Amino acid sequence: MRVTTGLSFDRSVRYMQESNSRLETLNRQYNTGAKFAVASENPIGMGTKLRLDSEIASYQQYSVNAGLASDQLSLEETALSSIYESMLHAVTSMQAGVNGTYDQANFNTVAQDLEEVRDMLFDLMNTKTAGGEYIFSGNQSLIPAFSKTSDGEFICNADGGQRQVKVSPSVTMTTSDSALSVFEKAQLCRTATAGTSGVSVAYDNSDVFNSFVNGYYDVYQNNDLNIAVTGNTYTVTGRGGTVLQNGTVSDKGVINFRGMEITMDSGVNSAVISLDPPANDNVLNTLSSIIDVLRDDSVSAYDKGQMLRMGQVSLNSAKENVNLTLGRVGSRLSNIDAVISSNNALSDIKTEVRANECEVDVYEVVSELLQEQNALNVARQTFSSIHGSTLFDYIH
Repeated sequence: MRVTTGLSFDRSVRYMQESNSRLETLNRQYNTGAKFAVASENPIGMGTKLRLDSEIASYQQYSVNAGLASDQLSLEETALSSIYESMLHAVTSMQAGVNGTYDQANFNTVAQDLEEVRDMLFDLMNTKTAGGEYIFSGNQSLIPAFSKTSDGEFICNADGGQRQVKVSPSVTMTTSDSALSVFEKAQLCRTATAGTSGVSVAYDNSDVFNSFVNGYYDVYQNNDLNIAVTGNTYTVTGRGGTVLQNGTVSDKGVINFRGMEITMDSGVNSAVISLDPPANDNVLNTLSSIIDVLRDDSVSAYDKGQMLRMGQVSLNSAKENVNLTLGRVGSRLSNIDAVISSNNALSDIKTEVRANECEVDVYEVVSELLQEQNALNVARQTFSSIHGSTLFDYIH
């Protein structure tokens, strides 16, 4: 008869306890897919996991931010495109009214068309998000970008702010544009004022005149034009006595200069024409002014044509502002697409690194699990066989 010593018994028990512990660990790894559950199992690995978890969560939030930014910019792009098309329609409608054949009924029709365009622009400039925020109001997103006063004037309520959102660790994207810069500061057609009695100024080509004034005008210098007439010839001089143009006065007493028609009464041989300072306003007020003139029976067809010519220049300036903003919005949308792709790629890389560092190979775990189960079963059977029979024999 062989009696097992206490040392052998303790070793057997300890082996089975360790085997049970390994089996429990393998079961947990198989069920969770994680190599470790607490920092004590793998301090370095747990630190790596926590860092990667934080980075992956950040990229996921950046993707959410980028998606929201893309949605808002798409809404702005749609609104701006509609505004641009409406302005283009208004310009086309005004072009038809300067052909010199329109009577009051025709001007009333143009006025009605422009009024509908103005009201549509008013709605589009007050476009809101699904959450009820006005996209063109800057930081005052709960206030309409434009409001209409009791006397019919359109007031811009927006500040100059632009809302921004962080879409990657190093990229902050602008998600809105303020009406203050897009719509309110559109340059009106340039004008000039006759400073001499018996002299009047009109415009036969507002585009040419506007281009000339924009290039010549200097807020820090004298902006008067001096006209001298000798017989049927004239000379136009600018600052410093520089000769800008010589020519012949027409049979109707008209001097044509850079898009202007300058008419001088008989006996007037010199004149001063002052180029007016630049002025800005929103397109809504510009259209309202044109509509009022077109509907006024006391205004001549010629003066209405003048107003329409100048109005086209003003609207084209406003339209160009919208077009430039559309270009910036399109560029931001393209950048967001690139940022989203980059974020997804970096998130995938971080996820793969985390998997390599912190996750088990399920096939290896299953293999080890089966081996450990078999080893434990053998150990239990052996323990029962050896220690059970020895104890029975010892008792007897």
